[in-house]
Amino acid sequence: MRNFALFYFIASVTICSAAEIRRDHSCAIQADNTVACWGVNQAGQAMPPSGTFLQISLGGQHSCGIRTDKTVACWGLDEEGQSTPPSGTFLQISAGFWHNCGVRTDNTLACWGSNDPYWSHKPGKEDPYLTQWKHIETLGQATPPSGTFLQISAGGRHTCGVRTDHTVECWGSHLSDPLILAGVLGVSQSIPPSGEFSQVSANLYSTCGIRPDQTVKCWGGFGQLQPPIDTFYSQLSDGGVGVRCGLKTDHTVVCFFNQDLTRSETARVPNSTCLCPIPGLSGNNCACTTFPDYTFSQLLETGSNHACGIRTDNTVVCWGYAPEGQTFPPQGLIVKSADPACLVYGVHNDANQTQFFIANINASPLEIYPRSEGLTDNLQIEALAIDRFNNQLFSASVDGKLYEVRNGAQAVNEVGELGFEQVEALSFHPDRSLWGWAQGTGLFQVERDKSNELKLPGTVVVPYDGAMKIKDISWNTEGTILYGVENLEQGSRLWAYDQSKGEAHLICEELMASLKAKVNALETHPDNSLIFTFENNKKLAFGVINVSKCEITTRGEIATDYNQVKGIAWPDCSKPASVTLSPST
Repeated sequence: MRNFALFYFIASVTICSAAEIRRDHSCAIQADNTVACWGVNQAGQAMPPSGTFLQISLGGQHSCGIRTDKTVACWGLDEEGQSTPPSGTFLQISAGFWHNCGVRTDNTLACWGSNDPYWSHKPGKEDPYLTQWKHIETLGQATPPSGTFLQISAGGRHTCGVRTDHTVECWGSHLSDPLILAGVLGVSQSIPPSGEFSQVSANLYSTCGIRPDQTVKCWGGFGQLQPPIDTFYSQLSDGGVGVRCGLKTDHTVVCFFNQDLTRSETARVPNSTCLCPIPGLSGNNCACTTFPDYTFSQLLETGSNHACGIRTDNTVVCWGYAPEGQTFPPQGLIVKSADPACLVYGVHNDANQTQFFIANINASPLEIYPRSEGLTDNLQIEALAIDRFNNQLFSASVDGKLYEVRNGAQAVNEVGELGFEQVEALSFHPDRSLWGWAQGTGLFQVERDKSNELKLPGTVVVPYDGAMKIKDISWNTEGTILYGVENLEQGSRLWAYDQSKGEAHLICEELMASLKAKVNALETHPDNSLIFTFENNKKLAFGVINVSKCEITTRGEIATDYNQVKGIAWPDCSKPASVTLSPST
């Protein structure tokens, strides 16, 4: 058996109804393995849960993903059970329009969600075109066959999968969409051609697959959607309605479609040339292909009026019609890839606004990108911390409110009250407990309950005695020393709290006294050096200190409006970046 691996870092979602079928949002797995989404969010499909993921796949007003422990989480619309996944561990999943299927770790299949036509049992959804199909109660798209599979793709009312012998099997509806075809049957979307395939990709009406020689074969609909000939592919995007996009072996992108101007914007990739009709093919097929120097490493699922892809520098490019932000990914979005990359979160708070941002630390010089531009309230945030177990991000206001920062720092949800006012600092211990400092109260701890949720309010560990006024804190990677920085009239002081002894002492006194600017935020780098940000009204000023040698190893400034930094958080970017769908033999 050949080794077969697919990389699913990014996807798009479909919004479906009896009146229209649309894909209107997209998601990506960021460099820290968390998910960021953008576009339409009317059912919560663009608001992913916190935590780290291996793969995501988005369907009709719902989304699903495989967490790093290989369990499945789904979010969004759940009226057909499509957002209630089964237990167990998975290698790969695919979200369809109303149902989902996945390959379990033993290579067998599981499906959940609607097994019926979408019009069945839907009061108020009467449609004269559907009358002749009303007697059909079950189509079977969520009833998988037995046996073992390498990969699966859920479409509208059909599903296809690649078996471990590389043949393809499909199940569900054998008909093309009755709403569109109004009673005229097309070529069966559930009867695949013979031969071997390495990948299948199902959309609403049809399916395409890549053969071992990297050519593409499509079936379903009226058979009218066919790829350019003499073209070789390494990936097919899961399609929306009338457009297919493929990543060619030379890393250029081709999108092909029948000659329907309503879909042409989705096919018009930036820096591309288009041919209508495609030479060598009958009918009205068209294709747009990017220039040789405009290359991609991966494609997203195609939307109804937009599409996205990952450039070879790991940035995301989208194109098409975008009345609700579908083609505008979060600023500075860097997706997970085989190349080492990371990002740093930060929060700026001045008299006028709260703004969460990311720092692209892979760029030189560093780049700052705002993420919470839709946040209209000034939350008076004074602290930021990340749980590196699952990269869950939290912040605290000066009046003691705890917030979860979600969706790539684009959204903020209040969690509860810490129980203390004048909160200045937060930091997660490696045991996942949350520690903080409140002026006038002292050092406090928030433990976790049996379900691993933070148990509010916190409890005081070291009462405030007036000897120090801590601005920020950060645990070392081993969880043995808690660092705290204190600003003085001249210079600063760095405290080290030894948890085993319950004692704090000053370190690097000469170096800290020489600092001319006040320290605003403190964070521990994965190599146990300390990152500082400094008070600066025009620039974000930062430095890195080697604590063991008490010396500054890096210092710099970035011109940005987001310079009143109250907290920074360095996530764990080392989680696996792919899912292997079958073992090597």
